[in-house]
Amino acid sequence: MARVYLEIMRPGNCLMAGIAALIGLMVAESGPEPLTAVFVFLAVFAVTGAGNSVNDYFDREIDAVNRPGRPIPSSRVAPERALAWSILLFILGSTVALLINTIAFAIAVSNSILLYLYARNLKVTPFFGNLAVGYLTGSTFLFGGAAGGNLGITLFLFLLATLATLAREIEKDVEDVPGDMASGARTLPIVIGERSSSLIAASFVLIAILLSYVAPLGRAYIAAITVADLLFLAALASIMRGEAPRAQKLLKAGMAAALGAFMVAAASGMGYL
Repeated sequence: MARVYLEIMRPGNCLMAGIAALIGLMVAESGPEPLTAVFVFLAVFAVTGAGNSVNDYFDREIDAVNRPGRPIPSSRVAPERALAWSILLFILGSTVALLINTIAFAIAVSNSILLYLYARNLKVTPFFGNLAVGYLTGSTFLFGGAAGGNLGITLFLFLLATLATLAREIEKDVEDVPGDMASGARTLPIVIGERSSSLIAASFVLIAILLSYVAPLGRAYIAAITVADLLFLAALASIMRGEAPRAQKLLKAGMAAALGAFMVAAASGMGYL
């Protein structure tokens, strides 16, 4: 029974979010306290899991058709229990964040509220749903920075992750236009057109590339982020050619490479490189 509660959290996503937060912490503070690192990971893991759980609660009717094997539509967990589990995780994550400092606590609480609102209705709101996903992705680095007492340095990581994610979310919507139109969804490409949406996504990618070289994270970081930027440039070219499927895959690869660059920055700051 306990296994289904872990499954509904999507632990793989929680793990990646926790690692991103730890990278933010290590960039912000060279040689952070082990206990602080544990608190950072647990808080982000719990809040991310809560967001995934509450998302499944609100998507239970859609999942009954599209993903019947998920915990709620497969009747392995009752909807009410899934909602209660998500609330418990939100409280747990925010409580652990309070043990770090007040800024980390504020981020955890605001993200918890945003995750709930996103699951309930923001996801079907043109652009604002995309923006919420972008912010929530980038905020994991911001949370680590708050825990390390240096929000300024992780602001660059936050902006880069937010912009890249936002661009990818828009391109995913461009790719999904036929199916979304058939289901009556109102995504940004449906509201303002595919070409206009792609131009917005391209502008976000370009800004991210330019900002990536502003971050004062050392020479090793610059070398590593260049690999990510080459992928982002390839994605930018695909966006301008109207190749949404290829563009969003390149953006995903670029984001993975950027995460590697952030890890290089963290390792450099701790004297490992």
